Amino acid sequence: MNERSGEERMNTEVVSGNRIHQWGGAAFVLGNLLFMVNKLDEMSRLFLGRWMPDVISGQNPALILLGQALLIIGYVAYYRFYAQRVGRWGKNALRLLSGGGIVLAFGHVSFMSVLLSLLPWAESLFLLVLIGMLGLLIGLIWFGVLNLRQPVLSRWAWLPLATGLMGFIGFILLRGEEITATFLVFRTLFALGLIGLGVTLWLEKPVQPEVVR
Repeated sequence: MNERSGEERMNTEVVSGNRIHQWGGAAFVLGNLLFMVNKLDEMSRLFLGRWMPDVISGQNPALILLGQALLIIGYVAYYRFYAQRVGRWGKNALRLLSGGGIVLAFGHVSFMSVLLSLLPWAESLFLLVLIGMLGLLIGLIWFGVLNLRQPVLSRWAWLPLATGLMGFIGFILLRGEEITATFLVFRTLFALGLIGLGVTLWLEKPVQPEVVR
């Protein structure tokens, strides 16, 4: 009787853990969808020659805060799920990936016009965007290389590295004062890669714990 109760308790914990990382994956997908559509106006202007208003501007603090909150939840879930499946180097790569993403999310509050009008010094938070992006890209590429050598993701093992490289090319090599069509292509590929990582996390199955008999 006690043995059966122990098995049932473990199964309940597995289901609960499964839901947690699934919710984290869903949050990561939604947060990065908002990140991608943030430049729809620029994509319409450069690719279609048509002007359209910003989907997300500094005048939409609630939407900005929602997007960053979803991303933070996603990065925390991503680290917690995969950190238990990798060694020391993998954990360090995930810390850079997830930590950089969280710092990047906090830095994006500097884009809120309301905050800047109340706290002029908040503009300096943009430095967090630069630091966070650098950490995120290094972590993605590092984790991607490790994942190719010893796969941790159950599918699309190439995706972390490809996503990191798309982001590096777009945000480091191509980013300038003016937004260009080439930059938007790599930015979009980067966003799609992050969305794919969220989908992967959502589809993952937790490791079934062994019952000691």
